[in-house]
Amino acid sequence: MNTKPTEKKRDRALYGRLVESYQADRIGIFVDFDRLNHPKSPIWSPWENVGPLLVMLILSISVMVMINLLLGTAIMVTGVFFYLFAIRPWISQRVYRRAIDAAMDNLHNWNILWKLGGLVVTLNYMNKTRCVSPEGDWKAFVTRYLPEMEMEGVEVYNAFKQGVSEKDKAELTPKTIGDIEM
Repeated sequence: MNTKPTEKKRDRALYGRLVESYQADRIGIFVDFDRLNHPKSPIWSPWENVGPLLVMLILSISVMVMINLLLGTAIMVTGVFFYLFAIRPWISQRVYRRAIDAAMDNLHNWNILWKLGGLVVTLNYMNKTRCVSPEGDWKAFVTRYLPEMEMEGVEVYNAFKQGVSEKDKAELTPKTIGDIEM
């Protein structure tokens, strides 16, 4: 896939705007569990999906063979309901978290998950406005609905986050540091 450097730069800028908007809670990103929880997905975990089923199956068969057939069958039926109502939602939550973390980590991951489908970007203030992967064009969505916004106080925040500047450190000699009252 040969893309021009200007396109890559533009894509990175749009992705940066998308991440900023997500962090500022202007957009929501939803994950379609069924489209991303399969063996060809990069966020699929085999032990998470197969492990609980194996434990329940081995436990119920062991009880059937060693103790009682009826009790083992009851454990298996109970295990099925436990899987459907407890384990499956837990797996769904973990897949959602991994997908969001991977998508927000870098543009490459975002593009892979977008091509697989299963991501939906919505505006928080307009729920009907959304972009569904892989059919939708997330770049056009970001361009149209997420304009670059200059926020007030960014410089002050960045200065605060970095702490005391180098100039201020030079001015704070051991004598003046001792003069500061706490």
